[in-house]
Amino acid sequence: MKNTFFVAVLGASLFFTSCEKSPISANADDNSSTLAGRRGADDPTPVPPSNLPASVKAAFSARYPGATRMEWQAEDGNTWKVKFFLGNVRLKAFFRADGTFISASIA
Repeated sequence: MKNTFFVAVLGASLFFTSCEKSPISANADDNSSTLAGRRGADDPTPVPPSNLPASVKAAFSARYPGATRMEWQAEDGNTWKVKFFLGNVRLKAFFRADGTFISASIA
């Protein structure tokens, strides 16, 4: 009975770990930023950085001048999310298309 239970738990563990998705992100050694659009909740699709509104770029740069390894995502037509590092801390911030800061938190 114990062996059957152990095999069932092991099988379920293997099943759930095999379904894990890995997000697209910038190379750890790359200080460039990427821009991603949304196809699904865990599946960002890269798009050219030129699609990021200039007002959002300017607001982000002014608020976080030391940021590195930015990953941009269009949340909807008016909201942009950026994940980035300040030193060793990974953060995420949200901006409106007009550059208005919405919020930030540890990612």
